[in-house]
Amino acid sequence: MSSSCSRNHKDNIVVGRLHPTEENIPVITDMQYVLREDTSGAQFKLVHAENFLEAEVFSVGAYEGEHHEMLGTIIDVAAGDNTLLYIDGEYEEVRVYDQQGTLKQVIGAPGVAPGEFSYLEAVAITSDASKFFVADQAGTRIQIFQRRDNAYEFLDVFSMPHEFFATDICVIRDHLYLHGYSESLDLVIHKVTHEGEYILSFGQPYLSDVPFIKSLISDDGSLVCSETFDTVLYANQTVPILKAYDEGGTLRWQVKFGDHAQMYKPEGRNRGRPSLRYPPQLPGESSFLFLTTDPVSNSFIISYTTIGPEEEERAERVRHYFSVPAESGHGTYLGQHYLGTLERGQLRNPAHPPRIVSLNENYAYAVRHSPFPKIGVFERDLLFRR
Repeated sequence: MSSSCSRNHKDNIVVGRLHPTEENIPVITDMQYVLREDTSGAQFKLVHAENFLEAEVFSVGAYEGEHHEMLGTIIDVAAGDNTLLYIDGEYEEVRVYDQQGTLKQVIGAPGVAPGEFSYLEAVAITSDASKFFVADQAGTRIQIFQRRDNAYEFLDVFSMPHEFFATDICVIRDHLYLHGYSESLDLVIHKVTHEGEYILSFGQPYLSDVPFIKSLISDDGSLVCSETFDTVLYANQTVPILKAYDEGGTLRWQVKFGDHAQMYKPEGRNRGRPSLRYPPQLPGESSFLFLTTDPVSNSFIISYTTIGPEEEERAERVRHYFSVPAESGHGTYLGQHYLGTLERGQLRNPAHPPRIVSLNENYAYAVRHSPFPKIGVFERDLLFRR
């Protein structure tokens, strides 16, 4: 995509330069790693939104009710053995449920002391649900909670090594993988023990000769893990490419979404300082990627939202789902859910099918934010059809 640009030689800012730049988009020639919005050949397909909603067996969240019946801001969700939890950015707390959605425990309160939370970023849980980990204080620390008997209690806290902010977390057995750009290491994924002992870092950051742009875009990414195949999956939200690494940081495979129409962000200035503008999503463009792990199929579930091409000032907004095996990366398209129609800049006939955020053997958990925040518990077998 072209743009009219002007360079400021003092700090390398090019006003109007669009991101991602070409040098940040890998060239993938093996078509097995280029996924299309085409369900032909898929063994399983996602059911239509109406059938999806019929599979809900329980939900967490209410429009009105007591404090713990209503959800505030759902920052992140994690599920382990018979355990579902989420971190709430409005109430600054962790809420713990069993896998059917029954509230078991509320942990924390606003504050900076151990066991309190501020500026929550991410949560991850071990597969056996014996521990969970919370990144807060804008990702400058990780708090550890351990299950004793039938409840969790605060265990320990550690700060980030190598001066980065943890924006996402995932777990493979005895190690955590933290996402955040470290300027000193010039890398974005960091492996530590449960106690915070630093092991190694890997993952190339976003390439830019403007330090502010490089740091800002590099910090905007997501991680999920597959324990079965010891795989760490990473996606930067400006570059719609999946990158799968082994535990030692070796790149295993990369996947591109061939029908994902990139949203571009122009570089510029705001009151004399470098800036990056985030324009609204337009017809023909696709949003950033959402990642989750499916431990049953040993795959990753990927979703993104697209506003289709405009016809007579109308464009449909849909959410696309893919399944990508952790071992091979040879993914398939699962289908789409209709979200509404964009008409002359306004969303008409809005639909609110929830977005899948976690799965286990029996259930899928999906989040929606409108008309009120809610986490739905769905029968897994009813969501996919052959």
